[in-house]
Amino acid sequence: MNVVIVRYGEIGTKSRQTRRWFESILMNNIREALVSEGIGFKKVEAKHGRILVKTNKARDAVDVLGRVFGIVSLSPAMEVDAELDKINRTALKLFRRKKRELGLERPRFRVTARRITKEFPLKSPEVQAKVGEYLLENEESKVDLHEYDIEVGVELMEGKAYVFVDKIYSWGGLPIGTQGKVVALLSGGIDSPVAAFLMMKRGVEVIPVHIYMGEKTLEKVRKIWNQLKRYGYGGKGELIVVKPKERERIIEKLREMKKEKYTCVFCKYTMVRHADRVAREFGAKGIVMGDSLGQVASQTLENMYIVSQATDLPIYRPLIGMDKEEIVRIAKEIGTFELSTLPEDEIPFIPKHPVIRGSWEEFRKIYKALFGEEPGKREC
Repeated sequence: MNVVIVRYGEIGTKSRQTRRWFESILMNNIREALVSEGIGFKKVEAKHGRILVKTNKARDAVDVLGRVFGIVSLSPAMEVDAELDKINRTALKLFRRKKRELGLERPRFRVTARRITKEFPLKSPEVQAKVGEYLLENEESKVDLHEYDIEVGVELMEGKAYVFVDKIYSWGGLPIGTQGKVVALLSGGIDSPVAAFLMMKRGVEVIPVHIYMGEKTLEKVRKIWNQLKRYGYGGKGELIVVKPKERERIIEKLREMKKEKYTCVFCKYTMVRHADRVAREFGAKGIVMGDSLGQVASQTLENMYIVSQATDLPIYRPLIGMDKEEIVRIAKEIGTFELSTLPEDEIPFIPKHPVIRGSWEEFRKIYKALFGEEPGKREC
């Protein structure tokens, strides 16, 4: 029988009761991923620190499950009765398949075995020796424990052996749905999708909010979110688009007051106000932004301090200590970089000389002059 061995990381460090809860959510996310991609499966079950997915489309399942957070690695395997003869023949079959795939005449290999439960009579080193000896007898090959081309894995538990030759590493993290909800401000740029992705990786359900700038940008953001949703199994967030009511009036008033240098800070402040409203509506526990310290004028400590006053909710900035190269690397890995570099609507109101180190006191005075009240809960 074909099966995918799913291995997790952090979940295994939890207490027994908590681990079972995490496993349950991870299994639900696995089922959702397989169903949404049209991949049939017979069973998804947790056993001894592993999750086993029984499916006749193991290779296709691995491609999809590699995007499910909480999974550290995956192995498409064959399940056979834990009898040495069956293990040997299965290992040889998979070895030959891998040898053809690699195009090698005399590959170097090693065998790793693990008795997850202990009923099998041979110990792990003995299993490794027996399987290795069988492979050497039946195929042109060479054992090399360090510089190997093929690794044959055997995991034994509850009277079954799971034999595999591939171990595909995944994103790790925690299953989405284990850490609550947040609102993520999603623009058409490179940074905010990466910030949303990193929060999803930590098990958070992301509710994406886009502050409308124009139809071209909106279409671009929809494509970005559709790409991010490929990693969002366990979350149900759909893109929420907010059209600011008073943006043009605020920008014009700032020009009249000769305070247009505060335009970007005011825009981000009002974005957070909108995100705050959505977060409270959906019961979210914070707001995610794609700020990277010092990258642009609005992302200095002083300006981020001003923007943070727009809400009582926590603002999470997972990119805060990253440089642009690190952010771009992740964006390329997750498939959002090319989308983020598509054309978008021009923003005509960006000042030539934006304030770099804004003053909260000055911001308050400008705000009061604009709205006749102190900064607070006003929706802009």
